[in-house]
Amino acid sequence: MQININKTSFKDFKKHSILWGAFLFLLIAGAKVDFDIRGNVSFTLQTLVLGLAYYFLPRNWRLSLILMYLLLGILGFSVFNSGSGWSYFISWPLGFFIGFIVSTFLKTPKQSNYWRILGYFLWLHAIIVVLGTTWLAYYTNLQQKGIETAMELLPGALIKSGIGAMLVWVWIKLDGRFK
Repeated sequence: MQININKTSFKDFKKHSILWGAFLFLLIAGAKVDFDIRGNVSFTLQTLVLGLAYYFLPRNWRLSLILMYLLLGILGFSVFNSGSGWSYFISWPLGFFIGFIVSTFLKTPKQSNYWRILGYFLWLHAIIVVLGTTWLAYYTNLQQKGIETAMELLPGALIKSGIGAMLVWVWIKLDGRFK
């Protein structure tokens, strides 16, 4: 059996491998950056990094990125914001982790319009927040806890969506100037 890899495929593989590694590092670091905004919920850069990674990586690369991240956490490496290991993974944050996986299937906007990119980031955050807080409400057996957590996460999700869309839009504009 002969594998035919042309130069373009190898160049894309190399580019995606480098991006994948960089985004894995940034995802772990982003989960550890925790801003105290006087709430019960952590404000981290994790979903901002996920949005950027998912925007720039093809679907299979996105999926392998998040699965590797989750596997590292399940194996006990300190990659999540708080806690690690299987028992932590299947506890209250499970819905958020499922949201991370489900959001890999979002289609990246074909147009590089700021508003389309913002919509992409808002959808990503909506998927993660809805699945995460729904599971949290089920896990704690308190619907109110899920709703309160969603309300606390909403401002951060909006801020990170705006920042993520701006970073992508600026990157696209700068990248077009150097081609």
